Amino acid sequence: MDGIINVRKPKGWTSFDVVAKLRKIYGQKKIGHGGTLDPLAEGVLPVFLGRATRLIEYAPLHRKSYEAKFLMGVSTDTEDMTGTVLDRSPVEEDRAVWEKAAEKFRGDILQVPSAYSAVKVNGERAYKLAREGKEVALKARPVTIFDLQITEYAPPYISLSVTCSKGTYIRALGRDLGKEAGCFLSMEALVRTAAGPFLLQDSHCMEEIEENPAGCLIADLRPVLAELPQLEVSPARAGDFRTGKRFRVSGGDTENAAVFSGSDFLGIGEVRKGILHPKKVFL
Repeated sequence: MDGIINVRKPKGWTSFDVVAKLRKIYGQKKIGHGGTLDPLAEGVLPVFLGRATRLIEYAPLHRKSYEAKFLMGVSTDTEDMTGTVLDRSPVEEDRAVWEKAAEKFRGDILQVPSAYSAVKVNGERAYKLAREGKEVALKARPVTIFDLQITEYAPPYISLSVTCSKGTYIRALGRDLGKEAGCFLSMEALVRTAAGPFLLQDSHCMEEIEENPAGCLIADLRPVLAELPQLEVSPARAGDFRTGKRFRVSGGDTENAAVFSGSDFLGIGEVRKGILHPKKVFL
């Protein structure tokens, strides 16, 4: 069975827990997800099955949206409320201070990922080193905050709506926002509401998937590949593409194109000097 499931990951589950459960439900060994969510978080987790796992790198998952709730005045080692409290600060109750601080984090910024993150340090996951009590020094990375809004303000709690680029850590964003406002912030809840074209309102909980596995599977891959140039080839040429043959096509050159023959997805190809070169073939 091939396709994509827009899973609504439950709080308390790891992304691996979801994959393991779906592997049993679908009886599918080839399975992978399109972006890790921490156990504390819930919401959209796109999961790719069978041949669709080969498309994860091409899926438009570089833009994600979140709703996050933070507790003011508390700093923890994990930057969320699952960790050990390290320090406390007075609660900043003036909303104007927070609104002004938020202005600094809209657009292109440099962000140091959370120490308790999946970022690799000399081949080791940062969170593993942190749990072992080792010092974790991570470099700042460029990320983009497309939108950042304070959606609820009820000290000692503040809630944010964030749309950001892939690789942004919401815990770290809260940490840095708190520093700018002069008040510690630790994340209490996080919901991913969108990952590229996958939306929370279209997602399926684990119970729904167990009851109707086929009904929850997205078999039409065109929307998922919408950001790639799409090439249409004849049924005769479809056979050539599937056997790895190169042939001339109309249109300009492109590094990655989604190749279809009618409703049948054939794979990913590259067009160089008007010649289509198969790169990844769906057999």
